[in-house]
Amino acid sequence: PGYGEAVARIRIPKIAIDLVIGVGTDDAALQKGPGLWTSGSTPGSPGNATVVGHRTTYGSPFRNIDELILGDRIEIEVPGRETAVFEVRETQVVAPSEVGVTGPTPGVRLTLITCDPPGSTGRRLVVQAELIEGEFDDLAVAPTDWQFQR
Repeated sequence: PGYGEAVARIRIPKIAIDLVIGVGTDDAALQKGPGLWTSGSTPGSPGNATVVGHRTTYGSPFRNIDELILGDRIEIEVPGRETAVFEVRETQVVAPSEVGVTGPTPGVRLTLITCDPPGSTGRRLVVQAELIEGEFDDLAVAPTDWQFQR
């Protein structure tokens, strides 16, 4: 899909998220909902797929991702592919300058990013999850070998 177009659907039952993910993370793209970081992988594919969303504006799609804890499930549907199910492995608050959280990783990772605290640009809340069911689950990193990507 082109910039700003729908690429996937994200479902997080625990916090009642069922949203379309668009391509891009600039202001125009994020007005439509969560956006996929263009330098990463497609959700459910090998590497690190990073999805960014606001907590207090443009519908507040990631308002409650701070409620996610170890073991919570995140589902991603990409048209024409098997549903990818991720398990939350770790949540951290980082400085905006810590862009390594969006960088390449082993396995099949999903990184969700939003502001912290809500409405502030001072820090970033980062939720990282690893694939547990899906097309590339044989490439996923086991919990014992998994590390938070900074």
